[in-house]
Amino acid sequence: MFSHLRMKYIFFLLAIATIVAGVPLEKMRNSTLKQTQTLSLSRRAHPLCPDPRYPVFASSFCRNERTLANVCEAQDFPNLYDITDRPCEPDSTCVDFVRIDKSTPLAGCIHNNNIRRWNNGGDRGLICSKDGDFGFRLDANTLIIGVTTYDANSNPTAVDTISGSVGGRALGRTLHESHFSAVYKNYRAGQTIKMCFDAGSRFVTAVAAAFVPGSGNNDEFTVLSLE
Repeated sequence: MFSHLRMKYIFFLLAIATIVAGVPLEKMRNSTLKQTQTLSLSRRAHPLCPDPRYPVFASSFCRNERTLANVCEAQDFPNLYDITDRPCEPDSTCVDFVRIDKSTPLAGCIHNNNIRRWNNGGDRGLICSKDGDFGFRLDANTLIIGVTTYDANSNPTAVDTISGSVGGRALGRTLHESHFSAVYKNYRAGQTIKMCFDAGSRFVTAVAAAFVPGSGNNDEFTVLSLE
């Protein structure tokens, strides 16, 4: 069974499967890598946006399993942006989520103790989380669940479909994307979470995690831990 982790993470926005700063996500994924340190959702200069031409943090996304990319905008020209990257901590994996207040996605480096990882073994059809479905020993007014799919080279890869359910209630699905995230209201302890994907015959690994958003506007989240 599962219990919630007694630690907090700060995560940051990403416009998944849409447009960030006027540029498609896939173009951002292929941009030059740069290392950075931390993020903030504040619309002001931040250490993760060290270039004075692009001082405003706008969003973030999973560049690959081990790298989280940040999008920094120009103060007066939001359509002008720069992308900087930071590596995840050891034993952590990048997962894409969605931020509840603006319905915009978010990316975070999650410790491997707190993720569900499974692959399709190159088999066709809908492949669901292995080692049993997962859940948590707590009630939560809001639970945010995220899944990212990676290819054999640890890069995000679009699959035919990603879908999920909580307690048998469908969360929806996404088509031809490398990520899926959903906000679930009124989670009750012990409800089963099932996440699935179909990638055809390609070997693909999926990574899933969940968190509870904190109160206030400081973008603090409690990551839920698997045992």
